[in-house]
Amino acid sequence: MTGYATDRDSWTRHTFASPTAFRLPYSPDHALLAHRLRAEVLDGRGFAVVTGTPAGTMSTHTAQEFATSMLRHLGEPLPQGRGPQDTALAWLVRDEGASAHTDDRRFHENAYTSKSRGYLHLHNDRAVKPFGQDPDCIALLTHRKALRGGASVLMDGWMVHRILRKSAPHALDMLSTPWPVDRRHVTPRGENPMVRAPVFEQADGRLQVRCNLKRIETAAELTGEPIPAERCAALETLRQVLARPELKVTIPLEEGDCLVIDDRRVLHGRTPYEDHPDTAHRRCLVRVMLRCASVGKAS
Repeated sequence: MTGYATDRDSWTRHTFASPTAFRLPYSPDHALLAHRLRAEVLDGRGFAVVTGTPAGTMSTHTAQEFATSMLRHLGEPLPQGRGPQDTALAWLVRDEGASAHTDDRRFHENAYTSKSRGYLHLHNDRAVKPFGQDPDCIALLTHRKALRGGASVLMDGWMVHRILRKSAPHALDMLSTPWPVDRRHVTPRGENPMVRAPVFEQADGRLQVRCNLKRIETAAELTGEPIPAERCAALETLRQVLARPELKVTIPLEEGDCLVIDDRRVLHGRTPYEDHPDTAHRRCLVRVMLRCASVGKAS
């Protein structure tokens, strides 16, 4: 596999001397803000946190409108939902009683795991081609934060690739071939509940990532065939890298913070959280998926 990211491009938790290293102050000049975000997210480390937006003082509906208005200068907001009557440009990420597991502790393939309070495993959204979309960026605007917990967890997919290239090239070769991925929870009406894509691929002149281990595993139910032993070993190697704590950056988001991620590169997850007893104060993030004109820096 050629054209991979250079070592100096990738990052770990220790890359950042301070949380302020990836924070940008909010500007009501959204064109200027988008210019700064583009430099950090598309042409830089792959993520940034905009601080100090007024979203925490707004109604939920107004926060949704604000999120799409603020981010339109960075890219085109994409519809989320199975359509045609239930789509939205701003998707609410909040506890709606979903569970990532069934009663027998099997991973729940139909669950929107973002709509629960539990731990959310590292992934990127484009791995499942959500609602038929291929987002370049994902933005999470914090309308209300949890009582405790609910921090975002990020990992650089380019660093994961670098580690595999050096320590497990055979596994990397296998992960660079197409894999079936289960997307039953985000399948557009009338379309296939499974997509096929490599975890790592070269596209648009750069390394791109499509990583969702849980959904690769449950895809075996759709193919009707067990994952071959050699490919299971490659997934286990990837799982061990994703579990390394020194690769993870944990970011507690305050109300008004907006996390913007290059979804072609950076994996994201969440720590479990405890919510407020009062439903009016419970954790609520606004998710916007974006298609951006620029593909960012080539690797």
